[in-house]
Amino acid sequence: MDKMAKPKVSVVIPAYNEAMSIGSVIAECKAFCDEIIVVDDGSTDDTAEIAKRSGAVVIQNERNLGVTKATQRGLNVAQGEIIVTMDADGQHNPSDIPNLTKPIIDGKGDVALGVRNKIPNRSERIINTLTNLSRKCSDTGTGFRAIKASIAKTMKLHGTCLCGTFVLEAHKRGARIVEIPIETKTRTYGKS
Repeated sequence: MDKMAKPKVSVVIPAYNEAMSIGSVIAECKAFCDEIIVVDDGSTDDTAEIAKRSGAVVIQNERNLGVTKATQRGLNVAQGEIIVTMDADGQHNPSDIPNLTKPIIDGKGDVALGVRNKIPNRSERIINTLTNLSRKCSDTGTGFRAIKASIAKTMKLHGTCLCGTFVLEAHKRGARIVEIPIETKTRTYGKS
């Protein structure tokens, strides 16, 4: 990546019924990116309308297709040279975006995973263990990650969960994966 020109950063946020948090997530992201894309995954609340009013580009799925397909749609339309994915529930701290993009900008990695200090769900820990048979990573289920667009746009995401799949797809394409510690916040509204 050309170190002279600051690369454009797109943030992709898959969202399903996150009307209570999406506006503040978008507002907090604005200082750290050039484009925010919310993929409204068939929400039955005002997620899409609030996201539009908050300044995001909104792509709407007619019905709920799941986080994998929503993320894939966002990756495909993002215009930035680096794409950050994050959750819509407010648990990720947008001020960590520069920490995730830095290794890519500095040429030290192609994917930066935001590693949580604790993987909360047993199912995620099992998937993490299985993924580690192919590619060692501390947190393969994180939803907060940065990736070079040139790699992201070639990936074929599949399954109902990105736990492991995202890392394995990137690894298959030769991506150098780095890990950046992040702190997560407690979800204020709704449930994961």
